[in-house]
Amino acid sequence: MARYAPQVALRPGYLARWLRSRSLPDLGVPNLGPREATPPTFFGAYGQWIGTPPPTWSDLAWLREQWGGPFMVKGITRPDDARRAVDVGASAISVSNHGGNNLDSTPASIRCLPGVVDAVGDQIEVLLDGGIRRGSDVVKALALGARAVMIGRASLFGMAAGGECGVTNVLEILRQGVSETLLGLGHASIHELSPEDILVPAGFAIDQKV
Repeated sequence: MARYAPQVALRPGYLARWLRSRSLPDLGVPNLGPREATPPTFFGAYGQWIGTPPPTWSDLAWLREQWGGPFMVKGITRPDDARRAVDVGASAISVSNHGGNNLDSTPASIRCLPGVVDAVGDQIEVLLDGGIRRGSDVVKALALGARAVMIGRASLFGMAAGGECGVTNVLEILRQGVSETLLGLGHASIHELSPEDILVPAGFAIDQKV
């Protein structure tokens, strides 16, 4: 395991402003306002976001028209939604339940992955996020058809513990875990993985015929 030293950054200016105001700074969000205008506050932007209706498929189609680069839709758990993402021109989708943040009783992402891959895996890049905590989790997702995984909390844990070095350490632990799992399976590369490498209990995959 790579070693790292905890890092503490001192910002005397921040401390001085806090001593003068005796309150937490009201952080600005410049990318949510006009270029020359005073940026909205963090809490103001958060309140606006909370009150904004969820995006529709028409909104995603409009965004696709405005942006010609790579376009990924996150939060797909159903085959029919995966097909709609293909129809609006997405170049990738992420099978994700948003870490259970929106609805904590939704099925785990890994259970939804096989059905989505069967539906659109030959038309679009399918990624997975949610629940990736070790290298073997990465291998399971890849074996079940994901092209890649995304991680959030694991890297945040590393950042909280050791800043940039902590994140680097987390990524190295994951990389080593992937290599060790491949070795245990008798594979030299992730490209040799297949669903046959995974023992999936009956009823584990969400079989949504939609």
